[in-house]
Parts: sequence; C-alpha cells; structure tokens
Amino acid sequence: MFAIGDKIVYGSEGVYVVSEYACSPIDKNDKRQFYILKPAHGPEGNVIYTPVDNERVVMRPIMTREEALAFIEQIPDVGIIEVDREKNRREKYRETMHDARGAQYVSIIKTVYQRREEFIKQKKRLPESDTEYERKAKFCLYGELSSSLDIPLAEVEGFITERICSVENQ
Repeated sequence: MFAIGDKIVYGSEGVYVVSEYACSPIDKNDKRQFYILKPAHGPEGNVIYTPVDNERVVMRPIMTREEALAFIEQIPDVGIIEVDREKNRREKYRETMHDARGAQYVSIIKTVYQRREEFIKQKKRLPESDTEYERKAKFCLYGELSSSLDIPLAEVEGFITERICSVENQ
C-alpha cells in the first residue's frame, strides 16, 4: 500500500501523487479503500479514484534518483518495436504502454523517431497513431524522470541527451 504523499506511476497515465485514502466515491456499499491520486504533471482536474487493491492497472513507485540515472545510461541499448503487420502497430503500442516501464516508453519513442525519419525520406506523413503514442510515452517517461530526478519536466529531454553524450564520451 502506498503512503500519502508517495509519487507513483499509474498505468499509462503518468505520475500521480497519493493525496489521500477514501471510501468509494460512487458506491457507498463498496467497502474497499480507494486512493485519491492527483497528477504530478498536467491538469490538476485529472484526479483518479482507484481501489487500493486494483490489479487491472499497473501502480508502482517511481524510480529512485539512482535508478533513474542508471536507467538513462541504458537508453542507448533499448531496441525498437518490431511489428509483423502494419495494421497491428497500434495494438502493439498499446500493449507496450500497458507495462508502464521506462524501457517500454523508450522503445516507442525510438520506434516513432526511426519511422518519422523513414517517412520524411519518402515524403509521406507519419500516421497519427505514431505521434499519439510517442506523445504518451514521452509524457510518462519524462514525468517519471522529472519526479525521480527532481528537475523540471521541460528540462528532462535535454538532461537525458546530455547524460547519454557524457557517458558515451568517457
């Protein structure tokens, strides 16, 4: 069970702060305890009420600072997503996001980056599903790293780039 004030990853929605515990906001006969989660990044109105024992959505603590720094160094080793048929791509992205782990977010970001480069060369437009999942993956990844490293969300991408370059130049 998470404590009030803990920052957690809530599925593919991003980082949330456990603000309090409560009874069901919908069914007064529901005896389960619920978390009231407030977004760490993004609109404050996106409050989530979820059962403490919810097993359908991944809820996990955010990475520690040390884990986040070690993770960033591993980003170059993360592979892209291979899809056997183009029509399965959206489903593969959805499955990848469901795991709510940094490496999965990176694999989506890298895949879309590579696809964008290919589409530019072919003078074609990247499908909306690619940009949609890239946006979600970046929001989740950067939100977690921002919280773990205690840096502003807008600085995360630059921090990652700088960190990877400094490790590669050693």
